[in-house]
Amino acid sequence: MKAIYLALLSSKHLIDKISADTGLNPGYAGQKFNRLIIEGLTKNGVDIKTLTSIPMSRRFSKKLFWNVPDEVEDGIHYQYIPFINIPYIHHICLFMYTFFYLLFWGSINRKEKFILIDILNVSICIGAVFACKLTGLHCMGVATDMPGLTVGASGANSKKKYNFSSKIIHWYLHSFDSYVLLTQQMNSIINKNNKPYIVMEGLCDSNIQPNHVDSCDTSIKSILYAGGLHERYGLKTLTDAFMSLPNVNYRLIIYGSGPFVKELKEDIKKDSRIEYRGVAPNDEVMKAEYAASVLVNPRPTKEDFTKYSFPSKNIEFMSTGRPLLTTKLPGMPVEYYPFVYLFESETLDGYKVTLKNVLEKGYDELEKKGKEAQQWVLENKNNVIQTKRIVELYQLTIC
Repeated sequence: MKAIYLALLSSKHLIDKISADTGLNPGYAGQKFNRLIIEGLTKNGVDIKTLTSIPMSRRFSKKLFWNVPDEVEDGIHYQYIPFINIPYIHHICLFMYTFFYLLFWGSINRKEKFILIDILNVSICIGAVFACKLTGLHCMGVATDMPGLTVGASGANSKKKYNFSSKIIHWYLHSFDSYVLLTQQMNSIINKNNKPYIVMEGLCDSNIQPNHVDSCDTSIKSILYAGGLHERYGLKTLTDAFMSLPNVNYRLIIYGSGPFVKELKEDIKKDSRIEYRGVAPNDEVMKAEYAASVLVNPRPTKEDFTKYSFPSKNIEFMSTGRPLLTTKLPGMPVEYYPFVYLFESETLDGYKVTLKNVLEKGYDELEKKGKEAQQWVLENKNNVIQTKRIVELYQLTIC
């Protein structure tokens, strides 16, 4: 069985180089999610490689022509699509290359092949969908977010491009032969033709060892957040609640980027216990997660987009062996509840009370909660188990 995964995915080496050279945030969470899928499918016996564009635009580099050689890193074959770095022409290059590559690839022994596509990767996705329609190649859509409901770009011009992309996505959204969805709620909107699908809210690295958890610094209690810095994600409520706690031995550590950074820096001036560490490579963030007392995801549940999303950070946090404090996200199955701490009330007072209660727990209790969560996700949500379901989904459709 052979497959191609079309997504915004590059080798760790290339991602780190791009980030260092340009300051660009390449979307570490998405990169990690896609890489875990590739690694899991490989371990399930699928001969798979990526066909991808690098996360680069004219805004971050004036280099006109990009033609990055193929790479093999940790057993994964990365094939990068060449492009001319000019707005619109860039996307035409991605469309044309993908279309013709898959047209030829899918014309030979197509019954032994399938492709997976990140449905939000517009230019590549259109080329792939057209090629699959012509060749009869099985086309599996991976829905990592709902188009039009994600926290989009800022600025009038960026919002126009974002809205235009969303309209194009909705045009081809129902063209796939099967779907991998993050939440059950996605199915009624994305899969209107009732094609075969699975819900795979996330996955963690099967190589993580349950006993590989560093000891945290017991002289302080630290709570860590890593992800997009948007007020809609509950960051203002989190920081305000934290600042109201009087204990001088508490710390709030934040990684990420977004419009909330400006307000966050003002909060740091008021409270030196808050640390903003910016955008960092995933290895550095993971090291900080292992060292934290508690990991937090304060995302409110009232926003529509929470029904159609499951933050990949939740599973990453749980896999570290550190306890997770989160809200009752609509897209989070109730099977997670026994293994995490929950905000029961999403008000400033509610966050304050919950933060206080969790941070006042003993280290042994926090360790026990974190390790139980780690064991559960490693046994039930690792990337080998989760991607086996993708293989079974494909096999179901060809029977």
